[in-house]
Amino acid sequence: MLLDEECKGCLYKSQLNKVEREKGQDDNLVKFKTRVALLCENPPKNYCAPLLMRDIDAIHREIYGSGIDYSRERTLFNCALLKLEEGLFATIMRTENPLTEAMKYAMAANYIDFARLSDLDESAVDLVMQSAARAVPNPAVIKSLENKLKNAATLLYIHDNCGEIVLDKILIRTIKKLYPQIEVISVVRGSDIINDVTKKDAEQIGLYSVAKVIDNGTNVPGTFLKEVSPEVLTLLDKSDVIISKGLGNLETLYGEGYEIFYSFTCKCGHIAEKFNAPLWSAVLAEEKI
Repeated sequence: MLLDEECKGCLYKSQLNKVEREKGQDDNLVKFKTRVALLCENPPKNYCAPLLMRDIDAIHREIYGSGIDYSRERTLFNCALLKLEEGLFATIMRTENPLTEAMKYAMAANYIDFARLSDLDESAVDLVMQSAARAVPNPAVIKSLENKLKNAATLLYIHDNCGEIVLDKILIRTIKKLYPQIEVISVVRGSDIINDVTKKDAEQIGLYSVAKVIDNGTNVPGTFLKEVSPEVLTLLDKSDVIISKGLGNLETLYGEGYEIFYSFTCKCGHIAEKFNAPLWSAVLAEEKI
């Protein structure tokens, strides 16, 4: 998806607030603010939001000597959600339709996004639980997913954010319980970028116990096909089922010729309009080719 005007202002404000809050007012902040403003006003042609976010982080690296640091937030949300994992999984497995129930939580968990909301705190976990309770995955899409999983040997699961990854893990556990023949391959980012998940996060929350984990070979907060590893490209072509989490993956994969189930929270007006969904609602959509 091409960069929307809404994304420029959103990324500028969220990352400026984060840096100002942690670094304070000084000459470096003025430099950062000026360069990011120029970038957002005149981004390269045919850009998408994940590429713009990577460039903002690169400017921070040049000025401050490191990327924008979300390590505290990663640990906070991974640990907070891990405390809920076993109880939530047991509750889900007792419901009439565990797949639908687990998907509700995975959809709602995409609220934990520091590219859009840089000042989230642990109270966001309660908001995720409330959103999951309200979420209604599209019945036709859930049915299509069920039908594909019944006959699938491989599931490619493309992750997005910290914290959220714990509820992804619960969904993967649910799928493997219902469809034990499926091998799950989880894809994370190649290196730190905002609060997107890496192999370190996967190890922290025990994802390796339920899936084969690989990184995509890039620091774009999405799945930018021109830069991801050949292994990821092969998996996109050959996997029986693909689940993509979050807006960064949506913005880099949608319309690229793959049949994908997209699970995300509508945090942006242009996304809500495109998928005919209320702002801040949790969405499950299927792209067919």
